[in-house]
Amino acid sequence: MKFSRFALCSLFASAFFFNSCVKQTFDAPPDTSQVDPNLPVNLSISKLSGIALGLGTGQSRVLGDSTIYGIITADDRTGNFYKTLVIQDSTGAIAVSISATGLYADYPIGRKIYIKLKGLTVVNYHGLPEIALSATASGSSVTVTGIPSTLLTTYVVKASFPHTVTPLKMRLDDLITNYIPYLNMLVEIENMEFETASIGAAYAAPSTQSISTSRYLHPCPNINNTTLQMYNSGYATFQPAIIPAGKGSVTGIFSFYNAVQFLIRDTSDVKLTGNRDCP
Repeated sequence: MKFSRFALCSLFASAFFFNSCVKQTFDAPPDTSQVDPNLPVNLSISKLSGIALGLGTGQSRVLGDSTIYGIITADDRTGNFYKTLVIQDSTGAIAVSISATGLYADYPIGRKIYIKLKGLTVVNYHGLPEIALSATASGSSVTVTGIPSTLLTTYVVKASFPHTVTPLKMRLDDLITNYIPYLNMLVEIENMEFETASIGAAYAAPSTQSISTSRYLHPCPNINNTTLQMYNSGYATFQPAIIPAGKGSVTGIFSFYNAVQFLIRDTSDVKLTGNRDCP
């Protein structure tokens, strides 16, 4: 998924701050974090993703009376994901476009949610399965309208918290060779290093210079000359953090926007603590 449309969070910072302050003037709602409404689920995420991918890029379909569930594996806390949640069940994962910010307050990583799909749309967003309110195609491009905040609780039902989703450990070559089953999945890619040109640089250029910056990693040894594009938002809280020089694993959401992409949630997903082996 191309997250440039998710990266403009600073434009909404004032409004979000105001809303946060307003919430603090009222009594907090009852804590229902351990409550699971146990809604009937009649569709898996993998089947829903398969519908999206079968449509072709830029195409969408309005959904019928079905319900899915998933555990949130990525939220908007650091700003690298914007107006988006990523959820995963035992079969697959999918992105959910929501026209609201500060989602992590109610929908943090680890929360189980149900999504009532009737009236929503599944879209093939440049090769990535996504749930939205609606989507409009224009040639090969598509404009997605997220679920508005006023309708969020109509479609998205909070359940128990917290849950742990263990990232799937993968080799980069295996992941890229057969990438479709892993789209939107939380994965841990082993034996990785950043390219030499990125070492010592910030994860992304400041938002005043660019919405996003791509950094590239490769496995070591790199027998097949494979690279992985890491998308980093210029609005992310970790934007100025420095890229490490070592070797190790990277964890994040395996994504796609006309080509494979990879997004971390924060820098704790990057564990390159070993000695670098490749040039």
